Amino acid sequence: MIAIPVESNTHETMSTKLFGNAPFFALVDPKSKESKIIPNEGCGNGIKTANCLLEHGATSAVYGFLGDGPFHIMVREGMSVYWLGSEPMPLEQAIDAVLSNTLIHVTLDNADRYLDPGTAAGACECGCSHE
Repeated sequence: MIAIPVESNTHETMSTKLFGNAPFFALVDPKSKESKIIPNEGCGNGIKTANCLLEHGATSAVYGFLGDGPFHIMVREGMSVYWLGSEPMPLEQAIDAVLSNTLIHVTLDNADRYLDPGTAAGACECGCSHE
């Protein structure tokens, strides 16, 4: 399942910029393109959000803005992480972008170029040690 952060619980929703503050996530089956929208039980905390997605069976996630802490949790647990871009888009467009295999795969080797928590201070505010 591919996790896409979205603004509302309808399929006409837009992707949202901030990963940990996304109120909902669309979980997309890459084979059927079917999606279901779940509430972000960790909303406001990127680490809790990452753990929520893992509990729901997500195997990959996309983001606009993401901090070090949630990124490392997901990668450590075997998830693939992709940069969707910093501008919101309709969910259907985000699904098409994910399934086109053209998004940047963010890894430990290139994370310093693609991770940005999107906060005013430019620093992650999840409260973890990022280890």
